[in-house]
Amino acid sequence: MAKGKNQFVGTAGQYYVCYELARRGIHASLTIGNAPAVDIVAARADGSRSLSIQVKTSNSAYRRRRYGREGCEWDVGAGAIGKHSATLWYALVDLQASSGKPPRVFIVPSFWVSEFVLPTFSRKVFFLPATAWELTEARWDRLVACLDDAAEVADFTNHWPEERLVRWGVPRGRYPPLAIEEPHQRR
Repeated sequence: MAKGKNQFVGTAGQYYVCYELARRGIHASLTIGNAPAVDIVAARADGSRSLSIQVKTSNSAYRRRRYGREGCEWDVGAGAIGKHSATLWYALVDLQASSGKPPRVFIVPSFWVSEFVLPTFSRKVFFLPATAWELTEARWDRLVACLDDAAEVADFTNHWPEERLVRWGVPRGRYPPLAIEEPHQRR
């Protein structure tokens, strides 16, 4: 896809996330490229607490079978490696452009993305298996809880649910049997 069209895809995702936040009474401001690792700053109505959101958008993120599992995949870039905070979240948007269905948004802690993406990947992507969708799809409540400084969301932001996610470099017997293929090896 031409660079210009990719820009519109990313912009559509950012505005969609801002819309969903505003619907829930959360102030949301686009950084419009002024903050390289943050697309949206979200804040409580009284301004007492804020969080940062990195939005990654795909026209079609769904993969019927990738790394031995069904899931969705987004390009996240090298900036995701090792960068995480309890107040930095990813909103992973699948526009589902060819299906005519409304966009799907997965709210994911930055810890998950920073742990998944390795410097050795030739293409820096994050894969979210279908087994983790119920934890993340349309979970705007997690962002609200983060803004409310709820203890349960603090635990979620630093927890890696091994039974639901794929992690590279873990011996095969540790997870359910998978035919794992790293992103830089697929064709």
